[in-house]
Amino acid sequence: MNVQNPYCTKFVGMSNEVIPYLQRLPLPDQGLFLQKLEAQLAKDLYPVEWGETTATPTPDGIVARLHSAVMSLIEEHNSSLGQVLYRIDIAEGKIKSLMSATHSSERASVLANEILEREAKKVWLRMHFSQNA
Repeated sequence: MNVQNPYCTKFVGMSNEVIPYLQRLPLPDQGLFLQKLEAQLAKDLYPVEWGETTATPTPDGIVARLHSAVMSLIEEHNSSLGQVLYRIDIAEGKIKSLMSATHSSERASVLANEILEREAKKVWLRMHFSQNA
């Protein structure tokens, strides 16, 4: 799925650096990390329909789909936004301060970045501690 979104251009093409924790993993584990990250995003972004998860997700694909999902969440499911951010475990105060300090045209990108940071951390921690258990 190739999602073209003019607001997402600062993420697409540099996703390897944007997806936190990806470079911390050995190369063989990076594909599994991306699969788990995509599954986590699909689960936590409900009511937004993520669609089918892919067998070999790419960083660019994940970032583009996430930004599209955040735009949908803002535009079509605004009443659920607080619940989704709570489920993802992003502090309400942090979101309020980021949103008040960000121009309205950049809010979706900032929100997508925060979601990606938190979800990647969850997946990385699970992978890291399940290997070391």
